[in-house]
Amino acid sequence: MKKQVYLTIDDAPTKYFKDKVDYLYERKIPAIIFCVGSSIEKYMDDVVYAIKKGFLIGNHSYAHEHFSDLTIEQGVESIRKTDRIVDEVYRKAGVQRPMKVFRFPYFDTGANISGTDYESGADSMNKERPEAFQAVLKELGYVQPAFRGIKLEYFSDKASMFEYLDVKCTFDQMEYNLGRENAPYGTNTEEAILGRIDEDVPYEGRALNRPDTTDIILVHDHENTTELFYKLIDRYIEKGFEFLSVL
Repeated sequence: MKKQVYLTIDDAPTKYFKDKVDYLYERKIPAIIFCVGSSIEKYMDDVVYAIKKGFLIGNHSYAHEHFSDLTIEQGVESIRKTDRIVDEVYRKAGVQRPMKVFRFPYFDTGANISGTDYESGADSMNKERPEAFQAVLKELGYVQPAFRGIKLEYFSDKASMFEYLDVKCTFDQMEYNLGRENAPYGTNTEEAILGRIDEDVPYEGRALNRPDTTDIILVHDHENTTELFYKLIDRYIEKGFEFLSVL
C-alpha cells in the first residue's frame, strides 16, 4: 500500500518559483500553491505560468501578516484584495479558476490578542474575529478541499482540521527553520529537516511512514531554502509517495 500525500506550498511566489514549478511538473507532482498577493504582483507572469502547467493557486493573504495583528476590516480586505489578484492571474492565463482555497499565514486564524500571543501558544481569546474571516471566505466562494483518507484520530484538534474553510496541514516540513538559532526540535540543519521525513510519531504530526493515513505536506517557496526544496521533493519520491490532486 503506497503512502498517499497532498503537497501544499506556502509563501509563493519568489525568485526561484518558476524553477520549482518546472521541477514538480517534470515529475508529475500536483500541488496547491498558496500565494501572497503582494508577491503575485511582483511575479505575475510566473504565476500565470504555474496555472498553465495545471497547478492550483490559493490565497495566502496580501502581505503575509498574522491575522491576530489585523483589525477585522484589515483582515477582510487582505482576503478580498488577494482574491481579486488571483482572479486576475487566472484571467491572464486564460484558465477558469477551478477552486478557491485559502490558508492563513502562520495558520493564525485571527483569534488571539496579537501575533506574538498566537506564537506563544496562548488560548484563543476572541471568536468574533475568526468568524468574520470565515464569513468572508464563505461569501467569496472558498471551500475546504475534499482531502481523502486522513485519519483524524492522530490529531488532538480534530474539529478544526476540516470544519472551517481555511486549509490546514498534517505534516509541517519546517524547512523554514534552516539556519535559525533556537529552532524547535533542532530543525535548523538540513540533516534534521530531512530526518523529519523518516520519523514515525503520528500523534505528534509526523505520520509520513504510516500508509493508513493520508498527509497534507507543507513546504515553502523561500529563496534561502531552494536547494533544500529539491532535496525534499527527491526524498518524497524515494519514499515512494503517491501525490494526490484535489482537482
